Amino acid sequence: MPRTQFTNMHLLLIVIMSGMYFSEMAAAQPACDPLTQYERKGECCKMCAPGTSMSSLSTCLDPQCTECGDNEYRDKYTTEPKCQLQPYCDPHKNFDDVGQMSKRKRSACECKVGFHCSSVECITCVPHALCELGHGARSKGNHTHNTVCQKCTGGTFSEDKSWDGVCAKWKECLKGHHVEQSGTDVSDNICEETSRSHTVVIVVCSVVLFLFGVICAGWCCLCKGKPGDANGNLKVCVESCLGDKKEPQRETNVLITNPTDAIEEESLVPDLQCSHEEAGVRTPEENEDELSQGFAWRGEARRQGSNAPRGFLIIPGLMKVQPFEFTRKSLQLTVKNPSSRL
Repeated sequence: MPRTQFTNMHLLLIVIMSGMYFSEMAAAQPACDPLTQYERKGECCKMCAPGTSMSSLSTCLDPQCTECGDNEYRDKYTTEPKCQLQPYCDPHKNFDDVGQMSKRKRSACECKVGFHCSSVECITCVPHALCELGHGARSKGNHTHNTVCQKCTGGTFSEDKSWDGVCAKWKECLKGHHVEQSGTDVSDNICEETSRSHTVVIVVCSVVLFLFGVICAGWCCLCKGKPGDANGNLKVCVESCLGDKKEPQRETNVLITNPTDAIEEESLVPDLQCSHEEAGVRTPEENEDELSQGFAWRGEARRQGSNAPRGFLIIPGLMKVQPFEFTRKSLQLTVKNPSSRL
């Protein structure tokens, strides 16, 4: 038991002495900056800055550094004697020309506009997808991603195949213009200037046509209506304008001769020569009225004793009596449709 305790104490003493030794050694060594310095023979020596390389290690505090050449770089403090080469961006693989490369950092090859990397390693570049007509880019392609297309809806359009074209809104016509043709998903609105003279011509033509129609309707009513009706023949006018069929007009010739002497005046009664068609349409009461009127005319002629006998002309089929005066010449009256009124 005592021997075991002695062994443990001996080991503890060794550990304590070793710790004290290493702590003294660490205190003796300088504290160097790991980013910009390195330790050599107990000293902290300087490294060469980024964009350079160390050509000689002869001097610790003032190293010999050389600038990197074209297409070379060094992105950290270093003690290396050479710089690193920049990657080669082959234009035949659709890589863009980087131009002047930095000597302090590694230059990354980028694809030309309209191309993206074919893989994560970006060994080569491939073209972006083209959006068809009526489709636009929802997200435009870049160096690492392809274009994503979507259909144009809701008053938008796309009239070109493109990898970066978006769906554009239909344009709104300015004041004084109107939409001649509405847009689609592949075309824009077509606007044209609204012509005031064109509008005036349309209005004037409409008014003229309306007035012409009113005049024609009135003329139709006057031509087809029955004359002599004091009430205006509204019903007849409407029926005539609606296409009511009327009997064709018939002509009646009435021959009136001038008497040569007083004896002929007494015996003369206006000879009304009617056609057989007129006689067929007259009633016995109308014939009796005509005869009585004829006698009245003859008596009036005797009382006046005028050389130009006057009286009333009763035309068969007419309801109104017309005064007339004989002349030396024979008169022949042509009366249209006996059923019409004066």
